[in-house]
Amino acid sequence: MGRIVGQRVTGSTWDVHPISHPATAPWHLNLSDTDTDKLLHGYQPAAMEDRWMCRSDGPDEQGNIVVHVYRSWTGNEQFQMKVMASSLRETAFRGSEAKKPGESDAEITEITWDTGSGDAQMSEEDAKSLATTICKRVLGCELEKAS
Repeated sequence: MGRIVGQRVTGSTWDVHPISHPATAPWHLNLSDTDTDKLLHGYQPAAMEDRWMCRSDGPDEQGNIVVHVYRSWTGNEQFQMKVMASSLRETAFRGSEAKKPGESDAEITEITWDTGSGDAQMSEEDAKSLATTICKRVLGCELEKAS
């Protein structure tokens, strides 16, 4: 199944579990419109070998999205990424304003991850690196350089 263009993954049939040992940090990672769309639509595992599944909540009236990333075999949530997508706000406020050069319509503003337990705890740097890799390899995002 994977990602079906134009169809949003809801995860309604997934048996999922919340992050066990959460930690949260700010993140300022600009997103293209294409990457925002990929995060919004998510990813449904197509085969047993697929390790990840992804779905999102939102956008709300302010254009906020929460992207949830789970291990496919266990259903354990590994990451939540908060995205502020001004391009998804109600268009009545924007009218036909043109985007300024270099202006991004969306940004990952925060990441929450499972730190794990015991001696093998995941750091903020490792969490951001793994989340970036998953977004690129599983969802096909390009992602700009984090600041």
